[in-house]
Amino acid sequence: MEKSDIKNVFDVLKEGTSHYFKHFFKLTKYMAFPVLGQVLGIIVIIITTTILLTILPHLNNKYQFFQTSTGVICATIISTFPGLAILLRALWKYLAAYGTISSMTVNMTKSGNIYDIAAHDELINRAIGQYILLWFLYGIFSLMSSIPIFFVPYLVLFVFFILIFQVFTLNEATSEGGNAINAFKQSFDMVKGHFISTLLLLSILGLGFIIFLAIPIMVIVPKLFITNSLLSLLQIPTNYNVIPHLSIQTFLTGMIEIILFFLLYMFTLPLRTIIWTLWYKKLAPKYHREIKKRAKQSNKVVKLDQRILDRAMEDFE
Repeated sequence: MEKSDIKNVFDVLKEGTSHYFKHFFKLTKYMAFPVLGQVLGIIVIIITTTILLTILPHLNNKYQFFQTSTGVICATIISTFPGLAILLRALWKYLAAYGTISSMTVNMTKSGNIYDIAAHDELINRAIGQYILLWFLYGIFSLMSSIPIFFVPYLVLFVFFILIFQVFTLNEATSEGGNAINAFKQSFDMVKGHFISTLLLLSILGLGFIIFLAIPIMVIVPKLFITNSLLSLLQIPTNYNVIPHLSIQTFLTGMIEIILFFLLYMFTLPLRTIIWTLWYKKLAPKYHREIKKRAKQSNKVVKLDQRILDRAMEDFE
């Protein structure tokens, strides 16, 4: 890894962090529904399901339809539909944000402002089929991490594919229809000559989230006595064991820490996306120069082959 690559890594971190905190409130507001909407959807599903379970015996007694499996299934679908609709809408907005914020970052670096967010959303919406395919392929790829034998190859490929959303948004989505597979290929080619520096940037980001997010949560949450209040409300003794040697208090504290970490991690998606977009912009010129160089070499070969062919035909004649 060259010194210039190390400098680029820290330049990108500095610039990306600066952009994020400069537009912190706008970006946080933009992420409010994609993140909290998912939480709201789950809460609505839990509430409506609880209500259904409460009134279902009365419906069974009053209406014969609800005594059948078809009736129960219909009632379940109807009761969970509002929450599910909110959840899926928020989830889509969150997944689309990977691309939308990449597009916003390019304008942000040029103008210094965030504006016309709807236009950036439209960039993803007009290539929605390929963008969904991109996430589908990425989901299949992520399943590799659950298979122990593929875990190390997954980590290596994860670094190579780290720029797929930037490539798709800033390259493929601007073309007719876009191409999800090309996004994987181009990300691989761009990172190929800068694997160590990309891994360094990824490692610093991961370490930063542990230091500034995970550790403070683990320190602060136990001191808030949230679990004691919950257990008191539910009238469950704090020394009750969920499993041997694991008290309900410790279990609930751990669950609250995990949930809070993931909520804050989701809210900071703009920071990660801005940094990876800036990294894409650092690598893109070198990648495109290499593509042009290969194209010129290919043209030379074609011309040489044509001349040889012409001479061979002259000799034959």
